[in-house]
Amino acid sequence: MQRLRIRVIRSPDYHAGDGFHVYGDGGGVMNWVQPLTDRKVLFWDDAVPMADHLKAGHLTATHLDSIQPDRHLDGTFLLDRHLQPAVPVYWDTNPLVFGRFRFAVVTEDEAGNKQTEDIDIHEQTVNSEPPPPYGLCPQSHDETTNELILSFVPSDRLIG
Repeated sequence: MQRLRIRVIRSPDYHAGDGFHVYGDGGGVMNWVQPLTDRKVLFWDDAVPMADHLKAGHLTATHLDSIQPDRHLDGTFLLDRHLQPAVPVYWDTNPLVFGRFRFAVVTEDEAGNKQTEDIDIHEQTVNSEPPPPYGLCPQSHDETTNELILSFVPSDRLIG
């Protein structure tokens, strides 16, 4: 049995209540109705969701304790986001045995709106049963047939 780890990159664009669900096919047809995740996996689970009054535009205005930057750091080197953190968030599947599995990550904002456009579907093959035998070594040689006889330790799950 093998668990797969789904890695989703979070960016500063996501807010405290934003997260994602993972959908899968279970080795068959993709189930878009019931996600594999028990609940929405939050991008920023360590941050408190903002209260509605903190989302208002009055907080974008300058207050008496504000500092006006001198703008000497404004330049083209600050236009991209290469210095902003993009931390991965992980989610592990239930143990899978054998097959080809497909997964899709659907993001959801704090209000419950899902991003359903341009969803990438990723496919993973799991081949974990049974465990292979080990300890292969030559045992003897049959001179009449000129065949080499090998010995090995069989898989625990194949011994019956």
